Amino acid sequence: MKKTTLILATALTASLASAESIMRLFNDKGQGTISGRIQSLTMYRDYEGTGNGANSTLGAVVNYTSPVFSGFDAGLGYNYAGEIYENNNSALLANDAINVLNEGWVRYNFYSLNLTNTTLLAGRKIVNGEVFRADDFRQKARSLETVMVESKDISNTRLTIGHAFRMSNWIQVGDRADFNDLNNNDGITWAEAVYSGINELELAVFDAIGWDSVNLIGTRAKYDISEETAILAYLRNESSIGSSSGHHANVLGLSITQKLGAWKLEGGYFGVYGDNLRFQETTTGINHALGASMMIYAQQFAGGADTAYLKAVTKLESTKTVLYALYNYTWQQKLWDGQELNIVIKQPVTENLTVAFKGGIGYRLDKNSIGANTTATDARLFITYAF
Repeated sequence: MKKTTLILATALTASLASAESIMRLFNDKGQGTISGRIQSLTMYRDYEGTGNGANSTLGAVVNYTSPVFSGFDAGLGYNYAGEIYENNNSALLANDAINVLNEGWVRYNFYSLNLTNTTLLAGRKIVNGEVFRADDFRQKARSLETVMVESKDISNTRLTIGHAFRMSNWIQVGDRADFNDLNNNDGITWAEAVYSGINELELAVFDAIGWDSVNLIGTRAKYDISEETAILAYLRNESSIGSSSGHHANVLGLSITQKLGAWKLEGGYFGVYGDNLRFQETTTGINHALGASMMIYAQQFAGGADTAYLKAVTKLESTKTVLYALYNYTWQQKLWDGQELNIVIKQPVTENLTVAFKGGIGYRLDKNSIGANTTATDARLFITYAF
């Protein structure tokens, strides 16, 4: 794998400019669109009591979308990443080799029935909504093998109904980046609707059925008090169904966003009551700021966890630099109290090239062992060329 990655790196470096020129010529011919990226990701983690590890991966994503023929179009997306350097316990990074056809779909638009914004899709597709999130945090985005209908033909409403058979996760441990069966081969059927027809209010409702296992039902709301201030609310319930029994979890979240000059702040509370969440960042994803935590060191999605958090984002107009910070403090009755701080600095170099640094530090105080505490650090450097 390393030899293959080095060969790929050499070839990509040597042919980058000419390849982009060829793709631009192809895209201008109207025979479809090619896009993608080439990305280097270097990571280092040090978990006290567990050890440390480092690695570098070089990845490439190549996507193709066809023109529309008689209402049909199709898409392909190939995703590759391989290690070019590793040290110590690199498995701790969950950032191993990736070699997968991440997208491969056929879609039909129902314009013949005067439903110009309604489509039926079958195949492998990156989905980013209320139940499933893309979470393109490293070298790939989460993707589903699915049949799904999407529609915007109802006024002020975005509707999605689908069934996911298998999923390829964004994280890579063992075979998690490959397509694996969901919910013991039964898959997950889900439906979600986002409505924005009431002034200053966006309301989402969703349901996901893991057949004979667990059901998720929830809602997300955003109310704009003014142009600078908004309130966010989250309610979720997970409960056992069918022959499964014993799982029950509720989520309550309440936050506020505030614009202060060039900064946008978001802070609030997120609580899990009952069991550990099954629908969360390491599985299907979760549409909440805490889903972007780099390490989840405080176990924000564990049963009985209460979390207070603050997120801050700004863009320096003079240099186009993006600055991002996410802090959380989590307390639990039985496990531990924990904190985590993540920062991101993203700098565009050219129209296509960006460099980003992501850093995180976590601290945990174990309530079951007096005086026991651990610290963890995480650092990542991204160099990304998009085309």
